[in-house]
Amino acid sequence: MNQGIQDDPELAVLAALLEEYRRQYDGSGGTLDRSKVEHLYQMDDAFTAYDVAPPLEGYIGWDQYAVGWYKVLEKYSEIRFVFREEPRIFRKGDVAWMSVSADWFGKSKSGDDFAKQFRMTLIWIRGDDGRWRITHEHGSSPRLYTLAGGEVV
Repeated sequence: MNQGIQDDPELAVLAALLEEYRRQYDGSGGTLDRSKVEHLYQMDDAFTAYDVAPPLEGYIGWDQYAVGWYKVLEKYSEIRFVFREEPRIFRKGDVAWMSVSADWFGKSKSGDDFAKQFRMTLIWIRGDDGRWRITHEHGSSPRLYTLAGGEVV
């Protein structure tokens, strides 16, 4: 966690929300219930998301995202979501951003194992009601390439 957490109590609030987000997406062998995490999102037309799964152009607006992400989650019978390091959390007024590397792994409904390393960035806004909500979610997966000499970059 960034050092400013002692100086800014809102960073502790945001850290707790991020852990709630992670736990809800970490099925740990149980059933993943997306409705348990929806309250963390700004469910409006300004919400955007770019994730490791298609579509390439991302999701513009909550309605598009909700439909598309449920389709992604339907493919899995078990999902685990584990941060690889301490999240980086920053805030300026009513806007906050955080980034972290993570492992996402488990089993597909057909019984195949899957594992993906990815980077995630979340942008949060604090609404008029004082609650923080995710207005932008971005997940990306590093790609490895083998050069002609056999070096992996």
